[in-house]
Amino acid sequence: MGEIRRRQPPEDAALKIKQALIVAWDDLEHWQRDNKYITGGYRRTSASFRACLSSLFYLHNESVNIWSHLLGSLLFTVIALFYSGHLLPAYESAGKVDTIVFSAFFLGAVICLGLSATYHTLSSHSPHINKFGNKLDYIGIVFLIVGSFYPSIYYGFYCHPRLQELYVGMITILGACVVCFTWMERFRTPGWRPWRAGMFSALGLSAVFPVGHALFTHTYAELAQTMGLGYLLLQGFLYLLGAAIYAARIPEKWRPGIWIFGSSHQIFHGLVVAAAIAHFRGLIIAYEYWHRVRGGQCSI
Repeated sequence: MGEIRRRQPPEDAALKIKQALIVAWDDLEHWQRDNKYITGGYRRTSASFRACLSSLFYLHNESVNIWSHLLGSLLFTVIALFYSGHLLPAYESAGKVDTIVFSAFFLGAVICLGLSATYHTLSSHSPHINKFGNKLDYIGIVFLIVGSFYPSIYYGFYCHPRLQELYVGMITILGACVVCFTWMERFRTPGWRPWRAGMFSALGLSAVFPVGHALFTHTYAELAQTMGLGYLLLQGFLYLLGAAIYAARIPEKWRPGIWIFGSSHQIFHGLVVAAAIAHFRGLIIAYEYWHRVRGGQCSI
């Protein structure tokens, strides 16, 4: 019997370990509570970086949030390395500014997704680490939005350097203001969830000013080539859709439960990656137009 008992534990031990690591909403410490509609699948407070990192390798309600943006960050790192060595040097008319604006986009994407994955990995560590990581997560979103603006403004106003300076300055100042708001203590509280979504949406929607200006002087068909406008609009739609789902806490609000897969925050994460990919596609169209079709010239 002793021999049988010694051989039994593997599955039972794994189950006990999982039960020890995963807790329900009612068992959470107050600082961990954010979304009451997700009732289980939470990690215990660990106060250990090693324990947080080990959570990469078992399933909980942050797993999708972590891996969606960790893999997204790695994806944009690989794309950046590939295009910096192949596409950007492909045309003689391309120069340092092209490299700078593409780098701004790639850095914004990698920093945003990387900080997000890091925050969600370490969020169960302690109140202090959770709070600090949450602020970095929000700052990463600003980096992505601002970094995406720079190349779009550069190509959208390729022949108008004064307008480039105007709109780059505008988005930089707005981004800095949002960063300041993220350091407010109440900014990260559950009650401010709609305000957070609204503020980041407003930062993204500030694109209305340069895009509206461009549409006043050019047709949509022209801008679809010169700045990849179609993909910029797709990006904006995906961001707004994600922000709306995040703020409304849909679908878990309709059916509270454990939600290991498919919660509003996870959907938001997926849409952020999809929006960044759409934006990158638009930048490639604009880059190809100005350097392959126009040879970097403002007049043909």
